[in-house]
Amino acid sequence: MIINYLISPHPSLQLYVDNYILCTSDGERIVHTGIWPASSETSIIFYMADRPSHKTSEGKFSHLQSDQGCIVGLQPQFSGIVSFSGIYFTFIIMFKANGLNKLFSMPATDIVNKIYHLDDVFGVKAKNLNEQLLNARDIHQMALFADAFLLFFLNMKKAYLHLCDGITFISNELFNNTPLLSVEQYAKKANMSVRNFGRRFMEQTGVSPKLYCRLLRFNNAINRKLKKPQINWTSIAYECGYFDQMHMIKDFKEFANVNPSALFKNNNEFTRPRIDVAGLDADTFTKVNSSLLQEKFIIVKRTSF
Repeated sequence: MIINYLISPHPSLQLYVDNYILCTSDGERIVHTGIWPASSETSIIFYMADRPSHKTSEGKFSHLQSDQGCIVGLQPQFSGIVSFSGIYFTFIIMFKANGLNKLFSMPATDIVNKIYHLDDVFGVKAKNLNEQLLNARDIHQMALFADAFLLFFLNMKKAYLHLCDGITFISNELFNNTPLLSVEQYAKKANMSVRNFGRRFMEQTGVSPKLYCRLLRFNNAINRKLKKPQINWTSIAYECGYFDQMHMIKDFKEFANVNPSALFKNNNEFTRPRIDVAGLDADTFTKVNSSLLQEKFIIVKRTSF
């Protein structure tokens, strides 16, 4: 079984970072091969034990083998097959929609559907953080090390007090458990024209607002099924804002290359490297068991910064 510990970042980073996640098999050997569907998530991943193997939809092997880990961009399409065999011990920095762009000024369109070695991007800083994480005594200290790494880049921003622009506001709203709105409604909330909103959203996230909302709705459907396996797909379709079940199935075939039932049937240990459960109650330790993932999620209350 894999245990995922979720802990919040420093308050100054919470506009841009969703959670830190420590994923561990607690020394147990895990063997898994499964589909990696499309995802609205962008993350920095440190593999501190064994590493997965990723075979793309074109049959090529991607680069997950860097000693310092990798940046995984938003994946707007079925991403192939992920295989893993070994001890699972991974630390993930999970960003909000435009968080990576805001903190590091990385062109979002260059990151979409890409995987980059951390040492190619951050050099010695990535190596130092990797060593700190390996030697940390617990997830609380890991979070402090990750905070320091990210705050260094945040504090270099000259426009530090003006970073919460319209796109950042909408990026955070998209991570709330509220029904997804139309692009026109989000543009109005951001105090922008629809055209300007779409252009700036793509600049900061790498995809259009419409596609991002589709990916988020698709991921929400997966998460709802994981949290409540007993719920039927028709109910999930309506809860997630699809017109009907066929509308949802169309998205699954586009984003996962299979229908919903087949995705869960063929992935009896993980559906993808990490499922977002940030909407769970963070006031107490919360455990969620899933027969699909064979994983346990524990949200850790942050006690210090």
